Amino acid sequence: MIIYLVINIYLSVCLCELNVVYQWDKINLSIVHETEHSYIPENNLVHRMKIWNNTLYMAIPRFKPGVLATLCKSNRGTIQPFPSLSLQIVGNCFGMQNIKDIEIDHLGNLWVLDVGKVYDLKEPNYTCDPKLLILDINTGRMIRSSVIPSSMYTTQSVLSGISIDLKTLTAVITDIGPNSGFIVYSYQLGIFQKFQCKLLSSVKDYNEALLTISPIDNILYFTTVEMDSLYTIPLSVFNAPFINDISHYVNNQGLKTDTSTAMIMDTTGNLYLGLTRKVIAWNTLKNSFDIKDLYIQEVRFDWISSFAFDSNGYLWITTSAFREFLNGSSSKRMNIKIFKRFCGTTAFALLHLQNTYVKNNTLPNNNSSANPKIATSIYLLTLIILLKNIS
Repeated sequence: MIIYLVINIYLSVCLCELNVVYQWDKINLSIVHETEHSYIPENNLVHRMKIWNNTLYMAIPRFKPGVLATLCKSNRGTIQPFPSLSLQIVGNCFGMQNIKDIEIDHLGNLWVLDVGKVYDLKEPNYTCDPKLLILDINTGRMIRSSVIPSSMYTTQSVLSGISIDLKTLTAVITDIGPNSGFIVYSYQLGIFQKFQCKLLSSVKDYNEALLTISPIDNILYFTTVEMDSLYTIPLSVFNAPFINDISHYVNNQGLKTDTSTAMIMDTTGNLYLGLTRKVIAWNTLKNSFDIKDLYIQEVRFDWISSFAFDSNGYLWITTSAFREFLNGSSSKRMNIKIFKRFCGTTAFALLHLQNTYVKNNTLPNNNSSANPKIATSIYLLTLIILLKNIS
């Protein structure tokens, strides 16, 4: 009962009005003048956003031509390519091509899903292979660039969504194309594995996956834009031998009331979902799919593309005219807005930043485990929450 009371207090704080922090009709990059002729403002929008040390990191996908930088950072409203513009040239397969999703781990490293294929919504270009990149946020140094094996995807694959298991430094990515499933990458082993999941197969023109991993119960929570329900699967399934199709291990947690376009989990076990007219939260420590409305609008939100927490207890919400962008009815104003509201909680990766800042933000060598102090903190937090829940 104690943990439920704490969670309800956090959600009550989070019910207050949203404040607009940034608003852009178009993305103005701090770039050199000679590249401006190839920039098409209405084709640039913030699709995913994460926060580290008061800096925003943004994925700006190359859905259409005219996107100069597909990965950017912003501090106090100024947007610039990260780590550099030279690493983001279309056709340079050693660099970044089309960033669809990003995640930050507890060591201060940015995990980046580059789907390779550019101009998805125009005339797709398949020159480069999809890959997973890991960047040191402090220095911009590329720690790792791992190409996804061609046997795990096809030209019809829709790679989207990324979530990191902080205990093992394992990334989970989805393929919601015809050969649907989860692509799992182990940093320590340096290998990818593909697990089929027929439930993820997409039938509509546009779809993308939403993923989040809870260290509390070692479960992957997932859904897609078009799915009617929210699903879970134990992380242990990805470590079980001789399992290729994990469809039978998926659990249906309940029906969604509307289309969902963004998802995140906080350190108290609350799962936040962005719908067309509201933001809802679900206490995952309860057995029932009992949701709570946080923000409701009579008119629909613009497309909620991303949630992010900072280390000061604020929930950040990114919206844009992505719906109109998809159907081709948008004007040259992308109406990108970033809201925030104090909730008193944060993401698991940022938990330690509420008290101190990591001085050495480096991933471990292949023959060592994740930072033991941080990993221990995650395990202890998990144990405390579970014990309180049992009592």
